[in-house]
Amino acid sequence: MLYNYLAIVFFIAFAIFMPVSLLITSRLIRSSKPGNKVKNAPYESAEEPIGEIKDTDIEYMPFFAIFLPFEIVAMILALWSVSVRSLSFTTNMSVIGLAIVAMIMSLIGYLYIREKHA
Repeated sequence: MLYNYLAIVFFIAFAIFMPVSLLITSRLIRSSKPGNKVKNAPYESAEEPIGEIKDTDIEYMPFFAIFLPFEIVAMILALWSVSVRSLSFTTNMSVIGLAIVAMIMSLIGYLYIREKHA
């Protein structure tokens, strides 16, 4: 029983140690010079930036809505198809519901992208 708690404490310590050590290492390695103003300026095909910045979350959301069904749900359905006979009715209906939601999400994403680029 004590072993389980020690494993959790070790995992938490490791989860804290890794990011902190990488941040400290990057701070020691990088240069502290401010750099060149021209080099650090935003680059848009050699033109001065005009207008406002697009919201990245909204811009990439339709691509996420299409990626999710085609990549992740496709793998879940592939694994489900192997063991469909041994699973309960509730589990099978849940997976079918997931497939339906994935199709709806991909359709919404496709329509949004088509409207945006038309």
